[in-house]
Amino acid sequence: MPELPEVETVVRRLQEVLPGKQLANLIVHKEKSFEGTVKDCLGGTITDISRKAKLIRIHLNNEMSFLVHLKMTGQLIYVDGETRFGGGHPTADWVESLPSGHTRITFDFGDGSFLFFNDQRIFGWVRLLTATEVQHEFSKYAPDVIDEVISTHYLWQHVLKTNRVIKSVLLDSKIMSGLGNIYVCDALNLAQISPYRRATTLSYSETERLLDASKAVLEKGITLGGATIEHFRHVDGFSGDYQKEVLVYGREGEACFNCGAKIIKEKIAGRGTYFCPACQI
Repeated sequence: MPELPEVETVVRRLQEVLPGKQLANLIVHKEKSFEGTVKDCLGGTITDISRKAKLIRIHLNNEMSFLVHLKMTGQLIYVDGETRFGGGHPTADWVESLPSGHTRITFDFGDGSFLFFNDQRIFGWVRLLTATEVQHEFSKYAPDVIDEVISTHYLWQHVLKTNRVIKSVLLDSKIMSGLGNIYVCDALNLAQISPYRRATTLSYSETERLLDASKAVLEKGITLGGATIEHFRHVDGFSGDYQKEVLVYGREGEACFNCGAKIIKEKIAGRGTYFCPACQI
């Protein structure tokens, strides 16, 4: 699933090409993937692209917006004959002709350029919403981990309230948004805290160390354009490089950068979890 750095990367890439584009047509190939009334967006001009948590917002000049959630296998790919920008879940759709069998929605700008929403498993969605409806949707998500409002005191107050394992707390988007499995594994390793630790057992200083580590891995992921675990790296600008610098994720049996012990993989909070049993305590 694309995580916050991958979604932020998509937003930044689309900011380069979409503002100023006028929507001539919207073709819904899969009704399940779209919510809204098509005629309400036709003729609208894109003014900005932004993000809240993993939700991508495409702003229109008529006070409507598209909200896009990529979920597990979603992609947004812009094509104009000369360039191809975007990203999301890495598949061959990055490099093959579009629309493809996975294209669920086509945004046609009437000038030979298109934005394709692809989704293999059809869990993602695009919704056309008013400004009020957008804010209602946003209210369901806590601030991003990298947001300034997320302080040690903020996280500490939530840590004190739950006896869940700390990995579950970090993945809880009602507490903080943006940390997915890859970055949670790496943050816990960087902070040298076991994913099995009960949240209430963390001290204030450990909570501070963990929050600093969480912010660090996310900011590094954004700088590197996210992580591309699969090998669809044939289009310049699509693939990220965080996977080259992961601390533990996907490195089962390899040496921990902290202490040299072998990294192990176990299932915690329903997710494959990579950690060092020696230094993460």
